[in-house]
Amino acid sequence: MSTQTELLTAPKWRATRRPARDRKRWTPGEIVVMVVLAALVIIVASPVVYALLNSFRSYAEITVDPMGLPTQFTLDNYIQLFQQTDYGEALVNTLIITVVTVVLLVAIVPMAAYGIERVGGRTSRLVYILFIAGLMIPFQVRMIPLVKGFDDVGLYSTLTSVILVHLGGAASFGILLYCSFIKGIPIEVEEAASIDGAGRLRTFWSIVFPMLLPVTSAFVIIQALGLWNDFFIPLVFLDSSSAGTINVAINRMVGLLTSQWQLIYTGAILAIIPSVAIFAAFQRYFIKGMSIGAVKG
Repeated sequence: MSTQTELLTAPKWRATRRPARDRKRWTPGEIVVMVVLAALVIIVASPVVYALLNSFRSYAEITVDPMGLPTQFTLDNYIQLFQQTDYGEALVNTLIITVVTVVLLVAIVPMAAYGIERVGGRTSRLVYILFIAGLMIPFQVRMIPLVKGFDDVGLYSTLTSVILVHLGGAASFGILLYCSFIKGIPIEVEEAASIDGAGRLRTFWSIVFPMLLPVTSAFVIIQALGLWNDFFIPLVFLDSSSAGTINVAINRMVGLLTSQWQLIYTGAILAIIPSVAIFAAFQRYFIKGMSIGAVKG
């Protein structure tokens, strides 16, 4: 009887011990990949950590020992940033530019791509080629004519000019992204809605646009991060009479002889926080949208 019991229990004992014995070990290739990944993380994170630590230090501490650690953690720099500079107004300007531009892009670009793909014909193909050609023309080539044109109509140094420039620059990429995705949507779904009496506009917003949500989420995240972190376009189209955007405001703190380093680091940290929060919150939607868009294309 005892022998039978041992025979019955032995396989179970081996089954419980096998996962520990057969545990997967890292291969040399995986170890190399992890080491390289860790090095890249350190390289990317080091400037952010350095700026974060210096945002709690005074100007004197930074100039005497730039690589030192804070002697005490205080929020004085964050308070002075809004009291002594135009960072608060620049933050509002950046928020307005980002939100308005993204809303207009989502309202216009998907409909334009839908019209190009569903109308068809030579005219639609020509319009598509013109949008794609816009991706190949550097902004520096268009910069001077745009500045001159906005100045002639009285829009230079206004948020409207920055929004319009961003709309023109992002539309080409949006058309390319949405057209490749719309090709994979069955036209039979739209024909069924047409039989039920729905017009083109209603068919798009009620039937087609909900199917575009994955690629729309990826498009919104890409554009929102780009708009929030943009420096060159606001610098060109907003003169010194305006507070500019957050990156322009930080740049203006750098002087020829002296620079407010404690406020520069503080402003940089505050500028990074929304970008990191947006990407962390919508990371899975971003990856899903880009992967679906690649399959559809």
